[in-house]
Amino acid sequence: MRVKHWARWLLGGMLALGSILGAVAPTAHVGAQQNDGRISIIFMHHSTGLGMMDEGGVRPALTQRGYDFWDHGYNDEGLRDPQGNYLGVNWNVPDDNTDPDGWYAIFQQPLTDPPSNTLSHMLQHDVIIFKSCFPNADITSEEMFREYQRYFLAIRDVMDRYPDKIFIPLTIPPLVPNATTSENAARARRWAQYLTSDEYLAGHPNVFVFDFFSALADEDGYLRAEYRGDEWDSHPNTLANQTVGPLFVQFVDEAIRSYTFSEPLEVPTPSEADETATTTGQEVSEDITYTDAGPRLAQLGDFENTLPEDFVWDYVEGGEFSWEIVSPGKESEHALMMRLALPLEQYAGWGVDVAPDPTWAEVGGLGFDWRADQEGMLITVSVGVQDPTQPDAEPGDATPFEYTLYTEGTDWTHVFVPWEAFERADWWGEQGVAALDPSNVVWVAFDVGSWEDAQQGTLWVDNLLPADE
Repeated sequence: MRVKHWARWLLGGMLALGSILGAVAPTAHVGAQQNDGRISIIFMHHSTGLGMMDEGGVRPALTQRGYDFWDHGYNDEGLRDPQGNYLGVNWNVPDDNTDPDGWYAIFQQPLTDPPSNTLSHMLQHDVIIFKSCFPNADITSEEMFREYQRYFLAIRDVMDRYPDKIFIPLTIPPLVPNATTSENAARARRWAQYLTSDEYLAGHPNVFVFDFFSALADEDGYLRAEYRGDEWDSHPNTLANQTVGPLFVQFVDEAIRSYTFSEPLEVPTPSEADETATTTGQEVSEDITYTDAGPRLAQLGDFENTLPEDFVWDYVEGGEFSWEIVSPGKESEHALMMRLALPLEQYAGWGVDVAPDPTWAEVGGLGFDWRADQEGMLITVSVGVQDPTQPDAEPGDATPFEYTLYTEGTDWTHVFVPWEAFERADWWGEQGVAALDPSNVVWVAFDVGSWEDAQQGTLWVDNLLPADE
Protein backbone atom coordinates (compact mmCIF):
# COMPACT_ATOMS: atom_id res chain seq x y z
CA MET A 1 0.00 0.00 0.00
CA ARG A 2 1.17 3.52 -0.80
CA VAL A 3 -1.31 5.88 0.74
CA LYS A 4 -4.11 5.84 3.26
CA HIS A 5 -7.13 8.16 3.11
CA TRP A 6 -8.94 9.69 6.05
CA ALA A 7 -9.41 6.66 8.28
CA ARG A 8 -9.43 4.01 5.55
CA TRP A 9 -6.73 1.72 4.17
CA LEU A 10 -5.91 1.98 0.51
CA LEU A 11 -7.15 -0.97 -1.52
CA GLY A 12 -4.42 -3.60 -1.64
CA GLY A 13 -2.20 -3.86 -4.69
CA MET A 14 -1.59 -1.45 -7.52
CA LEU A 15 -4.23 -1.31 -10.21
CA ALA A 16 -3.30 -1.37 -13.87
CA LEU A 17 -2.13 1.95 -15.26
CA GLY A 18 -5.13 3.94 -16.50
CA SER A 19 -5.64 5.57 -19.86
CA ILE A 20 -8.29 8.02 -20.91
CA LEU A 21 -9.79 9.44 -24.05
CA GLY A 22 -8.79 12.80 -25.42
CA ALA A 23 -9.91 15.98 -23.76
CA VAL A 24 -11.38 17.42 -26.94
CA ALA A 25 -15.16 17.80 -26.78
CA PRO A 26 -17.17 15.70 -29.25
CA THR A 27 -19.19 17.51 -31.90
CA ALA A 28 -22.45 16.52 -33.54
CA HIS A 29 -22.98 15.40 -37.13
CA VAL A 30 -25.05 17.45 -39.54
CA GLY A 31 -28.21 15.51 -38.75
CA ALA A 32 -28.26 16.41 -35.07
CA GLN A 33 -31.45 18.25 -34.21
CA GLN A 34 -30.34 20.35 -31.27
CA ASN A 35 -28.14 22.61 -33.43
CA ASP A 36 -25.51 23.56 -30.89
CA GLY A 37 -22.65 21.58 -32.42
CA ARG A 38 -22.60 18.87 -29.75
CA ILE A 39 -23.79 15.28 -29.63
CA SER A 40 -27.28 15.22 -28.14
CA ILE A 41 -28.32 12.55 -25.61
CA ILE A 42 -31.84 11.92 -24.31
CA PHE A 43 -32.45 9.83 -21.19
CA MET A 44 -36.02 8.56 -20.71
CA HIS A 45 -36.62 7.60 -17.07
CA HIS A 46 -38.82 7.63 -14.01
CA SER A 47 -37.82 7.96 -10.35
CA THR A 48 -34.96 5.45 -10.22
CA GLY A 49 -33.31 6.99 -13.25
CA LEU A 50 -33.81 10.46 -11.80
CA GLY A 51 -32.05 9.43 -8.60
CA MET A 52 -29.04 8.00 -10.42
CA MET A 53 -28.87 11.02 -12.69
CA ASP A 54 -29.14 13.74 -10.07
CA GLU A 55 -27.34 12.14 -7.12
CA GLY A 56 -24.82 10.35 -9.34
CA GLY A 57 -23.64 13.51 -11.09
CA VAL A 58 -24.55 12.23 -14.55
CA ARG A 59 -25.46 15.55 -16.18
CA PRO A 60 -22.34 17.51 -15.17
CA ALA A 61 -20.08 14.58 -16.01
CA LEU A 62 -21.50 14.14 -19.51
CA THR A 63 -21.56 17.90 -20.03
CA GLN A 64 -17.90 18.03 -19.06
CA ARG A 65 -17.16 15.38 -21.66
CA GLY A 66 -18.71 17.52 -24.36
CA TYR A 67 -22.29 16.24 -24.70
CA ASP A 68 -25.71 17.88 -24.52
CA PHE A 69 -27.63 15.76 -22.02
CA TRP A 70 -31.44 16.02 -22.01
CA ASP A 71 -33.82 13.97 -19.91
CA HIS A 72 -37.55 13.25 -19.73
CA GLY A 73 -39.32 11.88 -16.66
CA TYR A 74 -42.99 11.34 -15.92
CA ASN A 75 -45.29 13.37 -18.15
CA ASP A 76 -46.12 15.79 -15.33
CA GLU A 77 -42.39 16.52 -15.00
CA GLY A 78 -41.58 16.40 -18.68
CA LEU A 79 -38.43 17.49 -20.43
CA ARG A 80 -35.27 19.04 -18.96
CA ASP A 81 -32.68 20.80 -21.08
CA PRO A 82 -28.88 20.34 -20.87
CA GLN A 83 -28.73 22.91 -18.05
CA GLY A 84 -31.23 20.88 -16.02
CA ASN A 85 -34.12 23.33 -16.48
CA TYR A 86 -37.65 21.95 -16.67
CA LEU A 87 -39.17 23.28 -19.89
CA GLY A 88 -42.84 22.76 -19.06
CA VAL A 89 -43.40 20.40 -21.99
CA ASN A 90 -43.71 16.64 -22.29
CA TRP A 91 -43.75 14.10 -25.07
CA ASN A 92 -47.01 12.45 -24.09
CA VAL A 93 -45.57 9.08 -23.12
CA PRO A 94 -48.67 6.87 -23.50
CA ASP A 95 -50.18 6.29 -20.03
CA ASP A 96 -46.76 7.24 -18.57
CA ASN A 97 -45.93 3.59 -19.24
CA THR A 98 -42.23 2.75 -19.41
CA ASP A 99 -42.66 -0.94 -18.58
CA PRO A 100 -41.45 -3.35 -21.27
CA ASP A 101 -44.90 -3.35 -22.89
CA GLY A 102 -44.91 0.44 -22.77
CA TRP A 103 -41.58 0.64 -24.58
CA TYR A 104 -42.87 -1.86 -27.13
CA ALA A 105 -45.84 0.43 -27.79
CA ILE A 106 -43.60 3.51 -28.07
CA PHE A 107 -41.25 1.82 -30.54
CA GLN A 108 -44.25 0.88 -32.73
CA GLN A 109 -45.19 4.56 -33.16
CA PRO A 110 -44.80 6.08 -36.64
CA LEU A 111 -42.02 8.55 -37.28
CA THR A 112 -43.46 12.01 -37.88
CA ASP A 113 -41.93 15.34 -38.86
CA PRO A 114 -42.45 17.55 -36.97
CA PRO A 115 -42.46 15.09 -34.08
CA SER A 116 -45.93 14.34 -32.75
CA ASN A 117 -45.31 11.28 -30.57
CA THR A 118 -42.78 9.97 -28.06
CA LEU A 119 -40.62 7.99 -30.48
CA SER A 120 -40.38 10.85 -32.97
CA HIS A 121 -39.22 13.21 -30.22
CA MET A 122 -36.66 10.68 -29.00
CA LEU A 123 -35.24 10.29 -32.50
CA GLN A 124 -34.46 14.01 -32.61
CA HIS A 125 -31.42 13.09 -30.51
CA ASP A 126 -28.23 11.23 -31.43
CA VAL A 127 -28.19 8.90 -28.42
CA ILE A 128 -31.42 7.46 -26.98
CA ILE A 129 -31.26 5.97 -23.47
CA PHE A 130 -34.32 4.35 -21.91
CA LYS A 131 -35.25 2.17 -18.95
CA SER A 132 -38.04 0.49 -17.05
CA CYS A 133 -38.48 0.86 -13.30
CA PHE A 134 -37.88 -1.69 -10.57
CA PRO A 135 -41.44 -3.17 -10.26
CA ASN A 136 -40.78 -4.90 -13.58
CA ALA A 137 -38.00 -6.93 -11.92
CA ASP A 138 -40.69 -9.04 -10.25
CA ILE A 139 -40.81 -11.50 -13.17
CA THR A 140 -43.42 -13.93 -11.92
CA SER A 141 -43.31 -16.66 -14.57
CA GLU A 142 -41.44 -18.06 -17.53
CA GLU A 143 -44.23 -16.82 -19.78
CA MET A 144 -43.66 -13.29 -18.49
CA PHE A 145 -39.93 -13.71 -19.18
CA ARG A 146 -40.65 -14.81 -22.77
CA GLU A 147 -43.05 -11.90 -23.16
CA TYR A 148 -40.25 -9.49 -22.20
CA GLN A 149 -38.10 -11.16 -24.84
CA ARG A 150 -40.77 -10.70 -27.51
CA TYR A 151 -41.12 -7.01 -26.64
CA PHE A 152 -37.40 -6.34 -26.77
CA LEU A 153 -36.81 -8.30 -29.95
CA ALA A 154 -39.45 -6.11 -31.61
CA ILE A 155 -37.81 -3.01 -30.11
CA ARG A 156 -34.46 -4.18 -31.46
CA ASP A 157 -35.96 -4.48 -34.96
CA VAL A 158 -36.90 -0.80 -34.77
CA MET A 159 -33.50 0.24 -33.42
CA ASP A 160 -31.91 -1.53 -36.40
CA ARG A 161 -33.72 0.87 -38.73
CA TYR A 162 -31.77 3.86 -37.39
CA PRO A 163 -28.04 3.14 -37.76
CA ASP A 164 -27.35 6.87 -37.38
CA LYS A 165 -28.56 6.64 -33.77
CA ILE A 166 -27.15 4.90 -30.69
CA PHE A 167 -29.66 3.17 -28.41
CA ILE A 168 -28.82 2.36 -24.80
CA PRO A 169 -31.50 0.37 -22.94
CA LEU A 170 -30.90 -0.18 -19.23
CA THR A 171 -31.59 -3.48 -17.54
CA ILE A 172 -34.29 -3.31 -14.86
CA PRO A 173 -33.00 -2.41 -11.38
CA PRO A 174 -33.46 -5.07 -8.66
CA LEU A 175 -36.00 -5.17 -5.84
CA VAL A 176 -35.64 -5.45 -2.09
CA PRO A 177 -36.44 -8.96 -0.78
CA ASN A 178 -39.80 -7.86 0.62
CA ALA A 179 -40.97 -6.89 -2.87
CA THR A 180 -40.28 -10.14 -4.73
CA THR A 181 -39.39 -13.82 -4.34
CA SER A 182 -36.12 -15.63 -4.81
CA GLU A 183 -37.46 -17.29 -7.99
CA ASN A 184 -38.59 -13.99 -9.47
CA ALA A 185 -35.31 -12.30 -8.52
CA ALA A 186 -33.44 -15.11 -10.28
CA ARG A 187 -35.50 -14.46 -13.42
CA ALA A 188 -34.68 -10.76 -13.17
CA ARG A 189 -31.00 -11.65 -13.16
CA ARG A 190 -31.50 -13.93 -16.16
CA TRP A 191 -33.28 -11.06 -17.93
CA ALA A 192 -30.30 -8.77 -17.35
CA GLN A 193 -27.97 -11.51 -18.59
CA TYR A 194 -30.07 -11.99 -21.70
CA LEU A 195 -30.14 -8.30 -22.64
CA THR A 196 -26.37 -8.01 -22.23
CA SER A 197 -25.61 -11.26 -24.08
CA ASP A 198 -24.41 -11.83 -27.63
CA GLU A 199 -27.75 -13.53 -28.23
CA TYR A 200 -29.42 -10.13 -28.01
CA LEU A 201 -26.61 -7.77 -29.03
CA ALA A 202 -24.54 -9.56 -31.68
CA GLY A 203 -25.09 -8.10 -35.13
CA HIS A 204 -26.75 -4.95 -33.76
CA PRO A 205 -23.81 -2.58 -33.41
CA ASN A 206 -25.79 0.55 -32.52
CA VAL A 207 -27.36 -1.11 -29.45
CA PHE A 208 -25.50 -0.99 -26.14
CA VAL A 209 -27.13 -2.24 -22.93
CA PHE A 210 -26.08 -0.76 -19.58
CA ASP A 211 -26.44 -3.46 -16.90
CA PHE A 212 -28.14 -1.37 -14.21
CA PHE A 213 -29.36 -4.56 -12.51
CA SER A 214 -25.92 -6.10 -11.95
CA ALA A 215 -24.48 -2.80 -10.73
CA LEU A 216 -27.07 -2.77 -7.92
CA ALA A 217 -27.87 -6.42 -7.18
CA ASP A 218 -26.42 -8.80 -4.61
CA GLU A 219 -25.61 -12.44 -5.34
CA ASP A 220 -29.25 -13.42 -4.78
CA GLY A 221 -30.62 -10.89 -7.25
CA TYR A 222 -31.94 -8.45 -4.63
CA LEU A 223 -31.02 -4.79 -4.22
CA ARG A 224 -27.82 -4.84 -2.19
CA ALA A 225 -28.31 -4.14 1.51
CA GLU A 226 -26.05 -1.10 1.51
CA TYR A 227 -28.04 0.35 -1.39
CA ARG A 228 -31.45 0.20 0.35
CA GLY A 229 -33.20 3.13 1.96
CA ASP A 230 -35.24 0.67 3.99
CA GLU A 231 -36.44 -2.91 3.66
CA TRP A 232 -39.65 -1.97 1.82
CA ASP A 233 -38.47 0.68 -0.65
CA SER A 234 -36.68 -0.55 -3.78
CA HIS A 235 -35.48 2.90 -4.84
CA PRO A 236 -31.66 2.78 -4.72
CA ASN A 237 -30.30 5.11 -2.05
CA THR A 238 -27.80 7.95 -2.37
CA LEU A 239 -24.77 5.67 -1.99
CA ALA A 240 -26.06 3.49 -4.82
CA ASN A 241 -26.64 6.49 -7.08
CA GLN A 242 -23.27 8.03 -6.33
CA THR A 243 -21.58 4.71 -7.06
CA VAL A 244 -23.43 3.76 -10.23
CA GLY A 245 -23.69 7.25 -11.76
CA PRO A 246 -20.02 7.47 -12.77
CA LEU A 247 -20.14 3.93 -14.19
CA PHE A 248 -23.13 4.91 -16.31
CA VAL A 249 -21.33 8.04 -17.57
CA GLN A 250 -18.29 6.00 -18.56
CA PHE A 251 -20.45 3.42 -20.35
CA VAL A 252 -22.31 6.06 -22.37
CA ASP A 253 -19.11 7.84 -23.33
CA GLU A 254 -17.40 4.64 -24.42
CA ALA A 255 -20.46 3.52 -26.41
CA ILE A 256 -20.49 6.78 -28.37
CA ARG A 257 -16.77 6.70 -29.03
CA SER A 258 -16.70 3.04 -30.07
CA TYR A 259 -19.54 3.08 -32.62
CA THR A 260 -19.00 3.48 -36.35
CA PHE A 261 -21.98 5.43 -37.65
CA SER A 262 -23.47 5.01 -41.10
CA GLU A 263 -23.57 8.81 -41.16
CA PRO A 264 -20.44 9.40 -39.11
CA LEU A 265 -20.55 11.53 -36.03
CA GLU A 266 -17.45 13.64 -35.74
CA VAL A 267 -16.29 12.18 -32.46
CA PRO A 268 -12.62 13.12 -32.30
CA THR A 269 -9.89 10.70 -31.41
CA PRO A 270 -6.97 12.12 -29.42
CA SER A 271 -4.72 14.15 -31.68
CA GLU A 272 -0.99 13.66 -31.84
CA ALA A 273 -0.70 16.50 -29.35
CA ASP A 274 -2.85 14.56 -26.89
CA GLU A 275 -1.28 11.15 -27.27
CA THR A 276 -0.13 9.47 -24.10
CA ALA A 277 3.60 9.20 -23.58
CA THR A 278 4.84 5.65 -23.16
CA THR A 279 5.14 4.41 -19.59
CA THR A 280 6.99 1.19 -20.35
CA GLY A 281 10.37 2.43 -19.21
CA GLN A 282 11.74 2.43 -22.76
CA GLU A 283 13.08 5.38 -24.74
CA VAL A 284 14.30 7.08 -21.58
CA SER A 285 16.68 9.98 -22.12
CA GLU A 286 20.27 8.77 -21.99
CA ASP A 287 21.32 11.52 -19.59
CA ILE A 288 19.00 10.24 -16.84
CA THR A 289 20.24 7.74 -14.27
CA TYR A 290 17.84 5.71 -12.16
CA THR A 291 18.71 4.32 -8.76
CA ASP A 292 17.44 1.08 -7.27
CA ALA A 293 15.21 3.10 -4.96
CA GLY A 294 13.48 4.84 -7.85
CA PRO A 295 13.97 7.97 -9.94
CA ARG A 296 14.67 11.24 -8.23
CA LEU A 297 11.76 13.61 -8.65
CA ALA A 298 14.06 16.08 -10.39
CA GLN A 299 14.36 13.48 -13.14
CA LEU A 300 10.60 13.64 -13.58
CA GLY A 301 10.69 17.41 -13.86
CA ASP A 302 8.26 18.67 -16.49
CA PHE A 303 7.12 15.14 -17.50
CA GLU A 304 9.35 15.17 -20.58
CA ASN A 305 11.10 11.90 -19.72
CA THR A 306 9.53 8.47 -19.67
CA LEU A 307 9.67 6.79 -16.27
CA PRO A 308 10.00 3.07 -15.62
CA GLU A 309 6.49 1.81 -14.92
CA ASP A 310 7.58 0.13 -11.68
CA PHE A 311 8.05 3.58 -10.12
CA VAL A 312 4.79 5.18 -11.27
CA TRP A 313 1.55 3.97 -9.70
CA ASP A 314 -2.11 4.75 -9.34
CA TYR A 315 -5.14 3.46 -7.45
CA VAL A 316 -8.90 3.91 -7.31
CA GLU A 317 -11.25 2.84 -4.52
CA GLY A 318 -14.53 3.52 -6.32
CA GLY A 319 -15.87 5.46 -9.27
CA GLU A 320 -13.64 6.44 -12.19
CA PHE A 321 -10.04 7.66 -12.28
CA SER A 322 -7.52 7.66 -15.08
CA TRP A 323 -4.40 9.55 -16.05
CA GLU A 324 -2.07 10.12 -18.97
CA ILE A 325 0.84 12.27 -20.08
CA VAL A 326 -0.51 14.81 -22.58
CA SER A 327 0.63 17.78 -24.64
CA PRO A 328 1.15 20.58 -24.10
CA GLY A 329 2.36 21.33 -20.59
CA LYS A 330 2.60 24.76 -19.05
CA GLU A 331 5.69 25.80 -21.00
CA SER A 332 6.83 22.38 -22.16
CA GLU A 333 5.77 19.50 -24.35
CA HIS A 334 4.04 17.39 -21.69
CA ALA A 335 2.10 17.44 -18.44
CA LEU A 336 0.31 14.94 -16.24
CA MET A 337 -3.49 14.90 -16.73
CA MET A 338 -5.84 13.22 -14.24
CA ARG A 339 -9.56 12.74 -14.91
CA LEU A 340 -11.94 11.71 -12.14
CA ALA A 341 -15.60 11.01 -11.43
CA LEU A 342 -15.71 9.84 -7.82
CA PRO A 343 -18.77 9.29 -5.63
CA LEU A 344 -18.88 10.65 -2.10
CA GLU A 345 -16.17 9.12 0.15
CA GLN A 346 -14.40 7.35 -2.72
CA TYR A 347 -10.76 8.11 -3.43
CA ALA A 348 -8.12 7.71 -6.11
CA GLY A 349 -4.65 8.98 -6.86
CA TRP A 350 -1.40 9.01 -8.82
CA GLY A 351 2.09 8.74 -7.40
CA VAL A 352 5.76 8.27 -8.20
CA ASP A 353 8.52 6.66 -6.13
CA VAL A 354 11.67 8.73 -5.65
CA ALA A 355 15.11 8.11 -4.26
CA PRO A 356 15.94 9.72 -0.89
CA ASP A 357 17.89 12.85 -1.71
CA PRO A 358 19.72 15.02 0.88
CA THR A 359 19.47 18.07 -1.41
CA TRP A 360 15.73 18.18 -0.77
CA ALA A 361 16.44 19.48 2.73
CA GLU A 362 18.31 22.39 1.19
CA VAL A 363 15.16 23.87 -0.36
CA GLY A 364 11.98 25.11 1.29
CA GLY A 365 9.31 22.78 -0.04
CA LEU A 366 7.57 21.21 -3.01
CA GLY A 367 6.45 23.24 -6.02
CA PHE A 368 4.29 22.49 -9.03
CA ASP A 369 2.15 24.18 -11.66
CA TRP A 370 -1.45 23.11 -12.10
CA ARG A 371 -4.77 23.95 -13.61
CA ALA A 372 -8.26 22.40 -13.56
CA ASP A 373 -11.40 22.52 -15.65
CA GLN A 374 -13.47 23.78 -12.71
CA GLU A 375 -13.22 25.26 -9.26
CA GLY A 376 -13.72 23.51 -5.97
CA MET A 377 -12.18 20.09 -6.54
CA LEU A 378 -10.40 18.88 -3.40
CA ILE A 379 -6.84 17.73 -4.07
CA THR A 380 -4.30 16.41 -1.55
CA VAL A 381 -0.60 16.45 -2.35
CA SER A 382 1.22 13.87 -0.24
CA VAL A 383 4.78 12.78 0.42
CA GLY A 384 5.92 9.53 2.00
CA VAL A 385 8.79 9.80 4.48
CA GLN A 386 11.01 6.79 5.11
CA ASP A 387 12.27 5.86 8.58
CA PRO A 388 16.04 6.40 8.26
CA THR A 389 16.65 3.50 10.66
CA GLN A 390 14.96 1.18 8.14
CA PRO A 391 16.57 2.02 4.80
CA ASP A 392 15.46 -1.27 3.22
CA ALA A 393 11.76 -0.76 3.97
CA GLU A 394 9.26 -0.67 1.09
CA PRO A 395 7.96 2.75 -0.06
CA GLY A 396 4.50 1.66 1.06
CA ASP A 397 5.78 1.63 4.65
CA ALA A 398 6.72 5.31 4.52
CA THR A 399 4.78 7.72 6.74
CA PRO A 400 2.44 9.97 4.72
CA PHE A 401 2.40 13.73 5.20
CA GLU A 402 -0.37 15.70 3.46
CA TYR A 403 -1.39 19.14 2.29
CA THR A 404 -4.93 19.73 1.01
CA LEU A 405 -6.12 22.51 -1.31
CA TYR A 406 -8.94 23.25 -3.73
CA THR A 407 -8.76 23.97 -7.45
CA GLU A 408 -9.35 27.60 -8.38
CA GLY A 409 -9.70 27.80 -12.14
CA THR A 410 -8.66 26.90 -15.65
CA ASP A 411 -5.44 28.95 -15.92
CA TRP A 412 -2.06 27.56 -15.00
CA THR A 413 -1.18 28.51 -11.41
CA HIS A 414 2.02 27.92 -9.48
CA VAL A 415 1.71 26.25 -6.08
CA PHE A 416 4.43 26.13 -3.44
CA VAL A 417 3.95 23.98 -0.35
CA PRO A 418 6.57 24.57 2.38
CA TRP A 419 7.78 21.41 4.08
CA GLU A 420 6.37 22.65 7.38
CA ALA A 421 2.89 22.96 5.82
CA PHE A 422 2.65 19.21 5.30
CA GLU A 423 0.84 17.54 8.18
CA ARG A 424 1.35 13.97 9.29
CA ALA A 425 -1.69 11.94 8.28
CA ASP A 426 -3.75 11.37 11.41
CA TRP A 427 -5.06 8.04 10.09
CA TRP A 428 -1.57 6.55 9.88
CA GLY A 429 -1.37 5.58 13.53
CA GLU A 430 1.67 5.51 15.79
CA GLN A 431 4.07 3.68 13.49
CA GLY A 432 6.63 5.46 11.35
CA VAL A 433 8.35 8.80 11.76
CA ALA A 434 7.00 11.75 13.73
CA ALA A 435 8.41 14.58 11.60
CA LEU A 436 8.96 15.25 7.93
CA ASP A 437 12.62 15.09 6.92
CA PRO A 438 12.71 16.11 3.23
CA SER A 439 15.88 14.12 2.65
CA ASN A 440 13.97 10.91 3.43
CA VAL A 441 11.00 11.39 1.04
CA VAL A 442 10.50 8.19 -1.00
CA TRP A 443 7.27 8.98 -2.87
CA VAL A 444 5.13 11.92 -3.98
CA ALA A 445 1.42 11.59 -4.79
CA PHE A 446 -1.73 13.47 -5.73
CA ASP A 447 -4.88 12.12 -4.08
CA VAL A 448 -8.43 13.06 -5.09
CA GLY A 449 -11.86 12.45 -3.61
CA SER A 450 -13.82 13.99 -0.76
CA TRP A 451 -15.74 12.99 2.37
CA GLU A 452 -18.16 15.88 1.73
CA ASP A 453 -19.09 15.84 -1.97
CA ALA A 454 -18.82 13.73 -5.10
CA GLN A 455 -15.85 14.93 -7.17
CA GLN A 456 -15.71 15.21 -10.95
CA GLY A 457 -13.35 17.00 -13.28
CA THR A 458 -9.94 17.09 -14.92
CA LEU A 459 -6.67 18.26 -13.39
CA TRP A 460 -3.33 18.99 -15.05
CA VAL A 461 0.05 19.09 -13.23
CA ASP A 462 3.47 20.18 -14.51
CA ASN A 463 6.90 21.08 -13.14
CA LEU A 464 6.62 18.96 -9.99
CA LEU A 465 9.92 19.68 -8.21
CA PRO A 466 11.44 20.40 -4.82
CA ALA A 467 12.03 24.13 -4.80
CA ASP A 468 12.16 27.39 -2.89
CA GLU A 469 9.22 29.77 -3.00
